[in-house]
Amino acid sequence: NQITKGQFYVYGVNNVDLNARKIWFTSGGLTPNGDPYLKYIYSIDFDGKNAKCLTPEVATHEIRISPDKKYFLDNYSSYKDPNLAVIRQMKDGKIVFEVEKTDINDLVKMGWKPAEPFNLLANDGKTMLYGLIIKPTNFDSTKKYPIIDGTYTGPHTIRTPKNFSRSVLNMDLSLAELGFVVVNIDGRGSAFRSKAFHDTSYARLGYGLVDHVYTIKKLAEKYPYLDTSRVGIYGHSAGGYDATRALLLFPNFYKVGVSSAGDHDHRMEKVWWPELYQGFPVDTQYQNQSNVTNAYKLKGHLLLATGDQDNNVNPSATFKLAGELTKANKDFDLIILPNNNHDSCYWNKYFIRKRWAFFVKYLLGVDPPKNYKIK
Repeated sequence: NQITKGQFYVYGVNNVDLNARKIWFTSGGLTPNGDPYLKYIYSIDFDGKNAKCLTPEVATHEIRISPDKKYFLDNYSSYKDPNLAVIRQMKDGKIVFEVEKTDINDLVKMGWKPAEPFNLLANDGKTMLYGLIIKPTNFDSTKKYPIIDGTYTGPHTIRTPKNFSRSVLNMDLSLAELGFVVVNIDGRGSAFRSKAFHDTSYARLGYGLVDHVYTIKKLAEKYPYLDTSRVGIYGHSAGGYDATRALLLFPNFYKVGVSSAGDHDHRMEKVWWPELYQGFPVDTQYQNQSNVTNAYKLKGHLLLATGDQDNNVNPSATFKLAGELTKANKDFDLIILPNNNHDSCYWNKYFIRKRWAFFVKYLLGVDPPKNYKIK
């Protein structure tokens, strides 16, 4: 029999008790008018009755169940609230005791402030989109700030932080400190919503950029400090594809892009990714979605980067894109990181500095310091 029904996402089943005829599962979107991406734990009977939320705090909850199935550890947080770990009873979610709470006093003393959440309707007038606005710690609402779109439209996940560690351990905060406002948007075609929401990007990967452009324009109508004449974008892997794609598709909107380890042509990708999200056989849509075949459209400032030992997205995708940009006589920058793999763009200090410098030069209009050393 069908146990649940409604407009919500089920992340998975945590536990099944055959004797009690009860299921515990993780879900998002069951709470009306709440953030549909937050994870909560529920219990429900096999017949669909007695549904109960066991973790009511407005946060993302990650759980570990005890071997005897009587208790579970609930480690929960949000983009603004640090982690709190508690032990709860399996039967009703009642907190037994607190295990540990994250101390963020040092972080607050450094000037950290939580990002600002937003939600607004997409241009279809019915689909709600969610995201975060990250500002510098010395933010001045009377000034105009260039915008950087932190992107990853890969359809298997989302980019906007929903727990505390992701909200403070990322590249967006350092970019904001340089004098930018960074925006996170999870557009249609990404994960953890409805089937229709997910299907938007099928056979047209990167479609979410349409929602990015629309959302940034709508946010600028509400927040005068956002300068839509100076918009940049950066991303890694599928986000690297996005960053280049944005400059090719929306050259009058995105002026600067930094693209690392981008899968620029899905015909060159690992087999499961394009067949799962683009379909098979290879058709004209692969051609249409390729940054390589659309390289001649470039107008803005583009920085490409790849590790020469990338073990996820083949460096040849970046090389082939660079070749087509050269044929089209387009100005661009290219960084090859020797002996670096796919993840190197997250930790390679040289590349991080070059990314900072690229935005500072072309989006802020300031010459960055030469040979600056990240300590």
